[in-house]
Amino acid sequence: MVQSDHLKALLRAHSVNDDEAFREAAESLIELEDRKGHRLLARDLEQSLEQPFNGRSPAMPRPRMRQDLPTDEERGLPLADIQHSSFGLERSVLADGATKTLRALSEDYGAREIFASFGLEPKRRVLFFGPPGCGKTITARALAGELGLPLLYVRFDSLISSYLGQTAANLRKLFDFANRSRWVVLFDEFDALGRSRDDPGEHGELKRVINSILQLMDGFRGDSLLIAATNHEQALDPALWRRFDEIVKFEAPEEMNRLSLLSHFLSGVKHSGADLRRLASDTEGLTGSDLEQVAIEATKQMILARRKTVSLDDLMFGLKRQRNRMALAQASEAE
Repeated sequence: MVQSDHLKALLRAHSVNDDEAFREAAESLIELEDRKGHRLLARDLEQSLEQPFNGRSPAMPRPRMRQDLPTDEERGLPLADIQHSSFGLERSVLADGATKTLRALSEDYGAREIFASFGLEPKRRVLFFGPPGCGKTITARALAGELGLPLLYVRFDSLISSYLGQTAANLRKLFDFANRSRWVVLFDEFDALGRSRDDPGEHGELKRVINSILQLMDGFRGDSLLIAATNHEQALDPALWRRFDEIVKFEAPEEMNRLSLLSHFLSGVKHSGADLRRLASDTEGLTGSDLEQVAIEATKQMILARRKTVSLDDLMFGLKRQRNRMALAQASEAE
C-alpha cells in the first residue's frame, strides 16, 4: 500500500505546480515500492513518470532556480543547495512538546497574511538544538514539506571564506536571496558561524561575522522561514538566543517514539511487532540516527542469511554493532 506521506507529497507538489518536487516525490514512491518487492508496480510507475508531462518531453530539462543561487566570489561556489521534501511533519517522531511547537509554528507561518492585516508578523527565526542524530535536519525538511516550500540548505564550505570580510559579504548575499522569495532556509551546524564572541579560541574575523549575523537577523523581514540547527547550543553567542522567535529542543526519543522510528525504518521488510517492542525497550538513550543504523544492520543480516523476515537475532546483532560504534566514537572523543 502506498504510504500516506508519499501521497501527500505528490498532492502538495501538484497543488503548487512544482514539477520538480512532484517528480522527486514520485521517484521516492517508486524506490519504496521496489524495496518492498513490488517490482512490476515500480516499473509501471517509472514508465508512467517518463511519459510527457504538462506538454513537455521527459528529455527536456525541468525548470530550476539553481543558476540564480548566490556564489562565493573567491571560488564561485554556490552558497546554498535547493532541496525539495517529499514529506511533511507526519514523518517527524519527536517528544510531544517539540511536535506541538512545530505544529504551532506551521500554523503561525500559514497565517502570516492575516497577521499582517492586524499589524503583526509571523515567526521567522527558529533555533533547533539538541544532541546529534535526534532529527533536527530531517525535521527542517519535514517543515519545508509541510509548508509546501523548497529548502535552501546553506553550505558552510562555501559561505566561510579565507578572505577578510568575504564571509560577511556572503551572508549578506544569502539573506538578500532569501528575501526575494519564499524558502525554509536551514543553517545546519550553526555553531560554526555563531560561536560566542567571548571564546578565546575565535579570531577577530569570526567575531565580525557574528556581528553581521545579528544585524542581518534583526533586519530580516522576508517571507522565508530561517532555521538554525546546532548540536552545541552552549557555544552560541548569548546575543543570538534573543534573535530567535521560537526555540525547539530535540532530545533522544522515548520508548514509544523509538518503536515508531523502528517501524518506519523497517517498513520495507517483514518483521515481528513483538521483536520491535523488545528492541524499543532495550534502546534507551539511542537517537533516531542510531536506530536507523540498527535497522540497516539487521536488514543486511537478513539478506546475507537469505531469509525473508528480520529476526530478533538480526535486530540484536544490529544493536550490538551500533553500540560498539558508539563506544569507539566516545573513546576517540575522550582522547
